[in-house]
Order: sequence, then C-alpha cells, then structure tokens
Amino acid sequence: MKPAPKADVARLRTYWAANKPGETSAPAYWPDPPAWWQLATALAATLLVQSSIAPFVAIRGAIPSGVLLLVGWYAVRAGSLRGCTFGLIAGACEDAVSGATGVAWTFATALAGALAGRLARTWLADTKLALVPAAAAITLVRYVAFALVMQLQGRPIPLGLMHLHAALWQAALDALIAYATLAALPQLGGQSAHRR
Repeated sequence: MKPAPKADVARLRTYWAANKPGETSAPAYWPDPPAWWQLATALAATLLVQSSIAPFVAIRGAIPSGVLLLVGWYAVRAGSLRGCTFGLIAGACEDAVSGATGVAWTFATALAGALAGRLARTWLADTKLALVPAAAAITLVRYVAFALVMQLQGRPIPLGLMHLHAALWQAALDALIAYATLAALPQLGGQSAHRR
C-alpha cells in the first residue's frame, strides 16, 4: 500500500483538532436528519397516537407529548432553524387537532424546536445524560410559552398552580419516555465514538 501524502495527513490532523480537543480524537459525529416523507409519516402517526391513546395514559393530569419529543429529536439532528420550522408545522397540526388553542401550540412548539436545535452538532446530542433532561426542559419551556400565547389571545389559563403541577408531571413523563426510547432504540440517540 502506498503511504498517504503528508498534506493529507496534515489536513486530517487539522480537521480532528478543530472538532475535538487533542490531536488523536475523532471528529465530531452528527447523524443526518430523516427524509421529509419519513418525518411526515412519523408526525401523522404521533398525532394519531397523541390524540386518541395518550389521554388514557394521563398521570396526575399530565399527558405525555409525543409530538414534542419528535420535534426535539428532529431538531437535535437538524439544527435550530429546521427544528423551529418543523415545530411550527407540528404545532399547527396540534392546534388543528385540539381546535380551541388558536395558535398557542404552533408558537410554543416552534420555540421548543429552536431550543432543542441548539444541541445539534455538539457532543451533548450524543448522550442520554444530556438528551433526557433536555426533553424535560423543553417540555417546561413549551408549556410556559403555550400559557403566554394563550394569555395574549385573551384566553388565560385558569387554576395556574394546578396547570404548573401538570406541566411538571408532563416534563417527568416526557423525560421518562425519552429515556425508555433511547434505551430501547439506541440508534435514535446518535452513535457513540466507540461504535464509529
């Protein structure tokens, strides 16, 4: 075998050093986002499950949000702009299904997608240690944004303490579902450095 030219070796070392500290570390890994038709199919199935089955598994008034978890998962792979765009689409679908929320889920889910997209192309996007608490955090942020948009539309949410309690339970449920999904299907969480 012919040895690699020195220029190629130097370029590879520079690339590795730019992506991770240390000359011997591998470049950062980020998975490609799914195709649009796969994403649309997943959104339709998630909306169907969330509107028909999820209310029956409510715990202490909290219903897990599969749509939010799908938006967060996509945003971690695609970045803030695509996460925000997909969040707008998914939130608009949620508003259409619910019928009484105006545009509250549209803007709240878009904000959650943009925030989750901030993890894209970082080492945090590859670890359960970061993704599970991130699922809980974007659930809470999304709920606060939802309540604010409902207030701006002239439909304040009554019994704020009860809804805060439900939002905390929903954050815990979403984090638990994210953990269980990443444990059962590790390929959804990214590819660890030792498996490259």
